[in-house]
Amino acid sequence: MKKIAHLAAARPKAVIAGWLLLLALAVPFALQLEGALKTGGFSDPRGESVKAQRTLERAFDEAPNSLLVVLHSKDGAVQDAIGQARKAVQREGVSAVTDRTTHPEWLSKDGRTTFLQVGFTSDNTTVQNLVPDLQDDVRNAVGDKVEVDVTGAPALDYALNVHSKEDVTRAEMIAFPVLFIVLLLVFRSVAAMVVPLLMAGVTLMATQAIGYGMTQFTDVNSLFTNIVSMVGLAVAVDYSLFIIKRFREELADGHTVHDALDRTMRTVGHSVVFSGLAVVVALSALFIPRAMSFTSIALGGVAVSLVAVAIAVTLLPAVLSLLGHRINWGTLRRRKNTTETTTPRKAGRDNRPGNRFTRRPGLVLAALAVAFAALAAPAAQLTLRVPVASADILPADDSARIGMERIKQDIGVREMFPIQVVLSADRDHSDSLLRSATAIASYAQSAPGADKVQSVEPFSRALDDPASLDATARTALDQLWTQDGDNLVTRVIITPGADPDSSSAHHLVDDLRDHLDDRTQPEVTVQLAGATPTGSDFDDLVLRSAPLVVLSVALLSFLILLYAFRSVLLPLLALAFNIAVVGASLGFLALLTGNADNSINSVTPLMLFAVMFGLSMDYMVIMISRMRETYLGGASHREAVLGGLARTAGLVNGAAAIMVAVFASFTSAQISIVRELGISLAAAVILDAVVIRRLVMPATLLLIGDRTWGRHRRTEQQPSASEQPSASEQPSAPEPVPAPAVTTSRHPQLADHTTR
Repeated sequence: MKKIAHLAAARPKAVIAGWLLLLALAVPFALQLEGALKTGGFSDPRGESVKAQRTLERAFDEAPNSLLVVLHSKDGAVQDAIGQARKAVQREGVSAVTDRTTHPEWLSKDGRTTFLQVGFTSDNTTVQNLVPDLQDDVRNAVGDKVEVDVTGAPALDYALNVHSKEDVTRAEMIAFPVLFIVLLLVFRSVAAMVVPLLMAGVTLMATQAIGYGMTQFTDVNSLFTNIVSMVGLAVAVDYSLFIIKRFREELADGHTVHDALDRTMRTVGHSVVFSGLAVVVALSALFIPRAMSFTSIALGGVAVSLVAVAIAVTLLPAVLSLLGHRINWGTLRRRKNTTETTTPRKAGRDNRPGNRFTRRPGLVLAALAVAFAALAAPAAQLTLRVPVASADILPADDSARIGMERIKQDIGVREMFPIQVVLSADRDHSDSLLRSATAIASYAQSAPGADKVQSVEPFSRALDDPASLDATARTALDQLWTQDGDNLVTRVIITPGADPDSSSAHHLVDDLRDHLDDRTQPEVTVQLAGATPTGSDFDDLVLRSAPLVVLSVALLSFLILLYAFRSVLLPLLALAFNIAVVGASLGFLALLTGNADNSINSVTPLMLFAVMFGLSMDYMVIMISRMRETYLGGASHREAVLGGLARTAGLVNGAAAIMVAVFASFTSAQISIVRELGISLAAAVILDAVVIRRLVMPATLLLIGDRTWGRHRRTEQQPSASEQPSASEQPSAPEPVPAPAVTTSRHPQLADHTTR
């Protein structure tokens, strides 16, 4: 850090020019990011359901992607529009178009709603890009009397992409003016307010360019932009706040610009690096599930955190070196507090933050522990469930959501999303395959939650002579029994009695998986396919990955903080505090859900855990570092804790206000998962900054005593209260000991550790 600070001070113009050059190169690539992002990724790529779906596509020549063109007419003329719609959807990549001609159940009872299924051989991204043109072509073909909405997985993905971009733009337009006001209130200086916003802008632009580079090598989900803006704005502005605040303090203490910058970077700059590493470690754990949605979140969070740290320790010091005392330009006048000047404080009373609550730290901790446990308790009742056939994540006026809900209400989606048992065996074991399919179909007919069951059993006598069947029966047989290379493949199609996202459908999947092996011959391979099994596999992936994610974050964070603080107790306390906040945040999220089965998106808890765990480290590192500085300067343990708290309370409040402003701006998001994450993160930051850092942490440190400081613990007797100067000899609310940069006579051996 000393070398970096020296470089920034010695060659600030060169450092700034280098970053400006990088920014100029980054802008063209950053502007292309939105078009390169993809959606989806909410499935286990190694799951059974994904493998089974590939078998179905290969064996039964099913289209890998399909769109549903929903037609609705208030006067009942929808059937007349089917032929026109069939012609309008024809284009390159269309493999099949299916309508009510072969599926009479696809027409609503009142005859006003129907839909066409358009199968594509193209990949998901290509089909997504066809959605707007396809919808316009069908609308032009059928006229104004028929409403047209295009839905299905690619259309839902396309809508997610569009609304994700809109959400980020809207959130940033809300966040920047709010940050403008918050920073002006914190710094009371125009120059000090503008610099963090500039650092945040450079951070976001550079990270978006990096994101575009990532899309050239791997699939990146549209959640990348949300996490970059959400985390990037928070850490970039907070890191700038920490450094600028300390720099101005050092200038106010009479240090030269060079010395003030050097002292700032060797103290707060050091803390910022470790804070950034903690964020990187926490978000890196999201690589563990190896699913595109989590990987994209991890890539965005890690990239923006590293860029924010790099800017905070290079570009920002260079800017401060050039500005010098001009960082105070545009300082707003403070209104004189006449109450303080005319009313003397009560003698002997310590008015520093948290002092009233830390007089009885044990009682405070006990009460807050009960409160946190009560708030976290609802989290134990949460059910993790990724939506697989629901458009609720989209705004109510989105065409893809309207189309899906119209099918659900007028026709029903259960037949559109069946559970399929896929069985395959060598051609020499056709009898075993048939017996297995028959046994599974027999069990499924009485399985809880099942409605209809289709299998090859009614056609079993005609398997050796399909020509004996009429055309309709032969078509049905071809969809249930086929040959795939050297193997025979059959399937049992089970229509659940409830919607595919319901608890009943998920319980049916679990029940089938528990009983399939018992009813399958040894020579037969059996797998489940369908929307509900795919969602179930993803939920299982999250549950399997969660313990490893938590343990890896805890272990790596512990090692980083152990190196930073040279104490075992402090990292353990940091982990305990963060786990308490995350647990309470999940409990708060559970209270917000309010649905019948208490389910939330599977992505939300791990994402909340990783983001909150990383960001909450900022306050811990900044506050403990200041307390440790004060302690190493010769203050007693109590003075170090309360003094460090007093010196950082306003800073942490400002940083928390910034994070709350950023996260709250995402509550305007149209995508429900982003909106809910913004709400829960804003609540978690308030809980962390106000309760944990102002009450729980100082009370805990006072209870532990100077064992907190590990090998730097001082065992010699500190002056007792009776030996302290009387109230008449000292101010009633003494200022905390400032962080030293020189050796104290009492502890000369600690000077080097202080500067480090």
